[in-house]
Amino acid sequence: MSKNILIIDDDNMSRGLLRMVLEYDGCHCVEAENGARGLSLLESKAFDIVILDNAMPVMTGMDFLDRLQHLPRKPDIPIIMVTGFLNPVVRENATRLGAYAIIGKPYDFGELRAIVTQLCPSAGSKQSHSFVVANMSQTYSPPPA
Repeated sequence: MSKNILIIDDDNMSRGLLRMVLEYDGCHCVEAENGARGLSLLESKAFDIVILDNAMPVMTGMDFLDRLQHLPRKPDIPIIMVTGFLNPVVRENATRLGAYAIIGKPYDFGELRAIVTQLCPSAGSKQSHSFVVANMSQTYSPPPA
């Protein structure tokens, strides 16, 4: 059983690149072009991970995280936020809103693969839902202890 990953990013090239790398590793990926579409998919399908871009039209990554907190049946999913504007304020806000990790752009695919493996150690293991966010780079932050 492969990992089901939701990739949310407004940039078609970024989504395609992430999909190519993750599918090469045996994951099944579903793409959404904005946060609103991502929320809709998340309410109708189960995912192991969501990769979420921060800077998007329609609904930003931060808005997505905030709305996710207020869903009637909030899914228990780890979220990886990806951003080209990695700074302490973005990191603090994303963490406060429930992001598991915040990664900067450009992507560091070795780091992305390590986080995905940590969140879903074995393709056959059963975790409730796992949510990974789109757009990886250089800085991995484990959740606060």
